[in-house]
Amino acid sequence: MTKPTLVVDLDGTLIRNDLTFELLALSARWNPFLFLCALVKALTDRAGAKRLLAIRFGRFVNPVELPYQPEILALVESYKQQGHQVELVSGSDESLVRRIGHYLGIDFCKGSTPGINLTAARKAEFLKARHGGEFIYAGNSKADFAVWRAGQGGYAINAPNRSYHLKRADGSAVQVEKLAYRRSEIPALIEGLRLHQWAKNLLIFVVPAIQITHLRPIDFLLLISAFLCFSCLASATYLINDLFDIQDDRQHRSKASRPLASGRLSVVFALWFVALVIPAAVCIAFLISAAFGWACLAYLAVTLAYSLGVKRVAVADVCTLAGLFSARVVAGAFVVNYPPSGWLLTFIGCFFLSLAIGKRFIEVRSLDPNTSVAGRGYVAGDSVPLLAVGSAMGAVAVLAMLMYGMSSSVSVFRSETVVLIGSAFLLAWVLRFWLLAGRGEVTDDPVIYAVKDKASLSLLMITACTFAYDLTGPLWQNAL
Repeated sequence: MTKPTLVVDLDGTLIRNDLTFELLALSARWNPFLFLCALVKALTDRAGAKRLLAIRFGRFVNPVELPYQPEILALVESYKQQGHQVELVSGSDESLVRRIGHYLGIDFCKGSTPGINLTAARKAEFLKARHGGEFIYAGNSKADFAVWRAGQGGYAINAPNRSYHLKRADGSAVQVEKLAYRRSEIPALIEGLRLHQWAKNLLIFVVPAIQITHLRPIDFLLLISAFLCFSCLASATYLINDLFDIQDDRQHRSKASRPLASGRLSVVFALWFVALVIPAAVCIAFLISAAFGWACLAYLAVTLAYSLGVKRVAVADVCTLAGLFSARVVAGAFVVNYPPSGWLLTFIGCFFLSLAIGKRFIEVRSLDPNTSVAGRGYVAGDSVPLLAVGSAMGAVAVLAMLMYGMSSSVSVFRSETVVLIGSAFLLAWVLRFWLLAGRGEVTDDPVIYAVKDKASLSLLMITACTFAYDLTGPLWQNAL
């Protein structure tokens, strides 16, 4: 008796994501015009749009690095050992399906070709003509209902509950076995939002904190709203950056575990979030203040430019990151209508330029000789100049803080001694960071290091409390 063939779907079944949407993200990154052309073409010929994307960007899809579902790989191996034929039949473009199937040693591969989008009923008809009803199907979505009904049932992974209660036209039940429960993407989305990076947005409070004795009660409410608004906008841009970087991240030792690169967060879900949050955040920003709204739009534009190409240009990338940090300070100043000092912006710019260089130094230091950072303009030999310039920028930042404090002692700080003590603690933090980074003991993003390392956090808290003691003096002295 002939054993039934195991037919496996690709997108969402064999791998955790959808290749067509990944290619759309790549086209938006490398060729926005082609991205628009593909969207328009998809209205009348989805399979043709898939072929267009596969021809232009299919080379970026590496079968070795795709986020495979371990349950499906185990199922395929089990059926092979039992002597069953295994086929890969998918709605993705056939050129990609064949490459992945060849890598996995699958017996037969079939995908969409121009004019034939091999999904749902079309896939069911194709398999019915090829096998009759002698096949078992592994799928994951509502589009697979017709395929399960056409064969002997099969397996479902992360599929809707209805998948396990299907009936054929004659009323007989379709046997579909659950390989894995349908996962929620909310935890992966929250991880992708990088909530720990919201610590950067506390810079919004820098200028208001300096002018705290002049603030009105309404200003505090506006500042909290501005912080939440800016943080949501920044988190949405992190998702955009990860969408553009899916293929690069899969080549990185640690970034490969990011939600989008690992497939735990789908491209579609991420796009819906971005499409909803960015317009809402911008509207709220303009309600807070017109100037703050324009600052948010400028931040969004620069961030998109960074994601689209600037981040792959050495030096320009770290300067842009430092500028984005300074933008947070300016945005906070707009909320309370107090212009920031030039020396303060110099301190912010140099300090965060030092941290941005530190991030690149950590990445470069972990490289093997004669290799480069994926998607960035740095090679292994850049570690020495990055260490030198990064530590120098940290020292310049402390000097700028001293100049700011000393030149503004009447209007901002009341005591030069406080400025000296606070700057000394800040210098200690900078020196310690670069000393540990040079030793290879800092392996995380500098912002994560700053909030997780106990000694680092202690130094920063002491620095902040020293300056706060002076700035809030009139408030607590009057209270006493």
